[in-house]
Amino acid sequence: MEEQRKKLKKTMNFFLATLILIFAGLGIRLIFLQVFRAEVYQTKSQQNQMRLLEIEARRGEILDRKNQVLATSKPVFTISLAHLDKPQEQEQSIRKLAELLNRPDLTADVIGEMVKSHPQKYEPVEIVKIPWGRESVELISRIEENRSQLPGVSILEQPQRYYPNGSLAGHLLGFIGKINEQELSRYGKDMYGLNDKIGKFGLEKAFELIYKDGKEVGLRGRKGAEQVEVNARGQVVQEMPLVIQPVPGNTIKLTIDGKLQKTLEKSMDDVISQLKTAYPKAGAGAAVVINVKTGEILALASKPDMNPNDFVDGTYAKKLDYYNNKNLLPMYNRAVQAAYPPGSTFKMITGMAGLASGKVKVTDSVVCSGAYWKPPYIKCWGVHGTVNFYHAFAVSCNTFFQYAGDKATIQYIDQVAKEFGLGSKTKTSGILGESAGVLPSPERKAELNEKWVKEQYEDNLQTLEAKYKVLLAKADEKEQDKLLQQKKDDLKVIKDEYRTNYDFYVKWRPYETYNTSIGQGDNNYTMLQMANYIATLANGGKRYRPYLLEEVIAPDGRVIEKFGPKLEHKVSLDPQILKEVRRGMLAVTQPGGTAWSLFNNFPADIQVAAKTGTAQTGRKGDDKNSEFHGVFVAFAPYDDPEIAYAGIIEYGRHGGTSAGLVAKAVFEEYFGITPKSQDIKTRVLQSPLLEE
Repeated sequence: MEEQRKKLKKTMNFFLATLILIFAGLGIRLIFLQVFRAEVYQTKSQQNQMRLLEIEARRGEILDRKNQVLATSKPVFTISLAHLDKPQEQEQSIRKLAELLNRPDLTADVIGEMVKSHPQKYEPVEIVKIPWGRESVELISRIEENRSQLPGVSILEQPQRYYPNGSLAGHLLGFIGKINEQELSRYGKDMYGLNDKIGKFGLEKAFELIYKDGKEVGLRGRKGAEQVEVNARGQVVQEMPLVIQPVPGNTIKLTIDGKLQKTLEKSMDDVISQLKTAYPKAGAGAAVVINVKTGEILALASKPDMNPNDFVDGTYAKKLDYYNNKNLLPMYNRAVQAAYPPGSTFKMITGMAGLASGKVKVTDSVVCSGAYWKPPYIKCWGVHGTVNFYHAFAVSCNTFFQYAGDKATIQYIDQVAKEFGLGSKTKTSGILGESAGVLPSPERKAELNEKWVKEQYEDNLQTLEAKYKVLLAKADEKEQDKLLQQKKDDLKVIKDEYRTNYDFYVKWRPYETYNTSIGQGDNNYTMLQMANYIATLANGGKRYRPYLLEEVIAPDGRVIEKFGPKLEHKVSLDPQILKEVRRGMLAVTQPGGTAWSLFNNFPADIQVAAKTGTAQTGRKGDDKNSEFHGVFVAFAPYDDPEIAYAGIIEYGRHGGTSAGLVAKAVFEEYFGITPKSQDIKTRVLQSPLLEE
């Protein structure tokens, strides 16, 4: 018994010692935390209670030259959801939020995936933006009423990009969107966060960041922040005094004339709409209007439309079929990204080259019997009889300009075209994805084709050697002699084929000069290049760099930067040569000219000089005898030019009855001319003689 008591006492002492050690350890740990680490954990506690919420900065506005707002911001409610430590609360909040939103595109599963896939766990995930209005106020009220069931949900009033004129100048303005990982990496995480919006297209992207003297003066503003107190469920319980106010972005003022832009787009829509009734392929086009004296772009349009609002208000998802249509390509800015054959609107280049070469004179006469007299006898659109320099422009005689190009040579044609900026990017600030176009030349042809022609020849030689190596190895002496002769014959065929291919694909052929002279062949230019070429011709040879940006204005109204004309090149041709060609363009709009009926309601002091064009599309599958683009270029007034125009309507067939009608409407708006009563449908669908 005594022995059992001793054993029990020993056991009790062991447990007591263990308890003392445990409580001593806890006590030491408590003292360590409360005394030695008190400051650290107090800071952590405060950080858990306090949170900095970003205040989004208002993006700078985009204005036209007359201060009409083209892009601005309007208030919206941004609903976000924070990452919660407790999965049950997270799930509850997701399901309740989906129930209140009641949107098929924001189900609980969708919201859950948004939260799960968000890489920054400490940042709230933006779920949706709700535009300001009665419905949004009602939704916000319902969310507030159910606060207890929505841990981690926060609502902020923020600015959202808005384009008050819808699709007007949409391709030019572009749009903004949520930044992606690639953009975040490129611009730097110190400048942007994962929830930030950034310019994705057009001027919104080009002018996102502009720097002057090392300072950022673009559309992007600088975010602010406010400190709030949150509870353990991530809900704001109190706003704190610490607030860093956001800095709005700078306003961009453009050279664009909003009223002229509207006229340009509406007239393009009207013409295309009528054309489609007879020519279903018609549905696209592009046009540019430039100030002749400065290079300012006054209007620039591409069809079909692109509405920037669709990319910021959620409408894009409902229009996927439209925006992904490979035939329409509504995201494609045809005015600067697409290069088109100019057709007869190139003939001014040929005319200047002919005069500059000294081998063509304005008094020269050529007999047009319906085709040029040299092989391959490229046709003219009519039989014009005897034509001189000016009359050739008026009736767009292919025969005369093939003659002029033949006399001038391709070298002179290329030299003149380059001086007018054709075949090169304009490098206009704000224009993204600009095409350089194609200016045909012997050098370019050789550069494109010589390598593959030689490679094909060498491949054929290697194949021949390999073939006969096997055959000769198997043959006896008699058969070998026969095979060697056969090899010699085959080698001659390969060499003849190489010479033929080299002559055709590498060497410049006379017919290519004839084609180039009338704006066909490989000629391809953007409407921006074409408008600038006409502006340069109109002003006497001063090629300005086209520009869009007029001013950068600070939020307080100060003009930070002002932009103006920049002379890129002074054409080296004799001014008299340009004068003679301008006179030829005037003949186009006078009685007997291919565009006479277009401008016969204009007053005598506002004469229009123009050139019509009907260009083979060059597209695979198109009928080169019946499917044409309608191209038109013009400037006015003739005596003291102010504006220049270049436009194209795809499958418009005739320049005068498609893109020419657009030019007429634009000039009427610019000069304040009352439009002549006319039936646009009749004008569009009439069938004048075809000028190629």
